[in-house]
Amino acid sequence: MPHIHSPSAAAFGALLLTSWTFVAGAQEQPGSNVPTPSPAAVGTTSTASPLHEPVIDARTERSSLPNTPLLVTGVVVLGTSYGASAVGAALSDRESNDKLYYPVVGPWMALNDRDCAADPCSKKALGTTLLVGSGVLQGLGAAGMLMSLFIPRTTTHEWYLIGNEDVLVAPLMGAGELGAVAVGTF
Repeated sequence: MPHIHSPSAAAFGALLLTSWTFVAGAQEQPGSNVPTPSPAAVGTTSTASPLHEPVIDARTERSSLPNTPLLVTGVVVLGTSYGASAVGAALSDRESNDKLYYPVVGPWMALNDRDCAADPCSKKALGTTLLVGSGVLQGLGAAGMLMSLFIPRTTTHEWYLIGNEDVLVAPLMGAGELGAVAVGTF
């Protein structure tokens, strides 16, 4: 049986090939940030709402444990207040002040054992205030160090963006790709 080629079959094949190539070229390429147009929008004009561009967030947040600033602050507060208590214990001849060598609980134990009736206290109000202050600061420092293990540090990194609310140019990275994307009303 002979194979018949008609001009209308060739035209139909060419039209089919051209339309298939046009639709395939309009589809989103892997790694690009260009939205794929809907099939209804290709080749037709409609009054449908325009496609919404992707939202690019200019900030990236990252969390890490331990919370280094909180840990360092806790160590400094505990270390300085304990150091002052240890120096006070070394310079004092009171037996109750020997408990100041214990961190965090030492000031409270020394305050509890202080007996001004048996051994007269000079400047009792000042000594009591310093013991309470040292106990509070040592407790806050220890609590800060402990909380740094459970409260993550969140840092925000700002991207370098060019543009304003109407037009925005931002970096774009993908699988083996590096470039920029412009989003806005042109």
